[in-house]
Amino acid sequence: MGFMGISVRKYQHFDKNIWDLFVNQSNNGTLFHLRDFLNYHIGREFIDHSLIFEKNGTIIAVFSASEIFQNNRKILYSHPGASFGGFVINKISYQIADEIIKLTTEYCKQNNFDEMFFVPTPRIYYKDYCETFDYALHWNNFETAEYYISSAIKTAGSLEDTLQQVQKRKQRYIKNTLSNQDFRFEWNKNYEEYYPILMENKSRHGVKPTHTLEELKKLDSLFPDKFHLLIMYYKNKPVGGTLNFVANSKTAVIFYNMIDYKYESFQPAALQIYETIRWANQSGFEYLDFGVSQNPKAENPLSPSPSLIRFKEQFGSKGMIRKAMRKSF
Repeated sequence: MGFMGISVRKYQHFDKNIWDLFVNQSNNGTLFHLRDFLNYHIGREFIDHSLIFEKNGTIIAVFSASEIFQNNRKILYSHPGASFGGFVINKISYQIADEIIKLTTEYCKQNNFDEMFFVPTPRIYYKDYCETFDYALHWNNFETAEYYISSAIKTAGSLEDTLQQVQKRKQRYIKNTLSNQDFRFEWNKNYEEYYPILMENKSRHGVKPTHTLEELKKLDSLFPDKFHLLIMYYKNKPVGGTLNFVANSKTAVIFYNMIDYKYESFQPAALQIYETIRWANQSGFEYLDFGVSQNPKAENPLSPSPSLIRFKEQFGSKGMIRKAMRKSF
């Protein structure tokens, strides 16, 4: 038990319901913090070491993480199967934030961890803007270990105002192309049609998709209202698709935006984003996260991809930092 009656303990399987309830009601919790998402992986095992913080028996914060061993160091690591980890909190005072961080540090030392490493939830996912916890992390000697450039567009407001953020030239091209009746969009669950396009796209960059086909189908079955697949057809043939995740009530994420490169001249990637912006606006999201813009072929994996950033900026997106935090003990 720490100062102010705050305690920390390791998550147990019987905590699932109270964990998920807290995440869903929290200020910065997302799909990526829910237990079914953390446990969906097929053929991959993680040593879960998530933490629950309580004050007088009531949860006030959670931390989704796994144990990993790297270079003979035991690390409490942002769950490797999720885009974001870190501390999930509600409205919180500086004093409580500081105590949670001090308790975490002591817990790690007592459990022989050499390091903590995690990716906090980016600011656009917060329901109520607050950087108190960030300051407390820095004051307690957590450092920013990695920076990524990400992009997001504000989708709240009228549909007309939202679409006006798109470059005029891009708007004209999209509207002219969509007037061709050979093209159509369909929101469906046809992952079997989509996955070969996803595989081909990734192979062009020498990488594999984050998810297998079986994992995508499993995730969709676990969270049918959180996964939205848009497929673009040309003469009834799928020529591209965008898979969007509903992270929380405020923000949706374009996780995969893929095309059949035989139809690249029609710019299906741009058409799909335009349609996804419409969907995000009409679904009531405040932000649409376009994801990070890394260059997978660069020597430094954190290197930005200027062409990808420029492409996203054509839709009115603004730069957003996604970072990773670290502390050694």
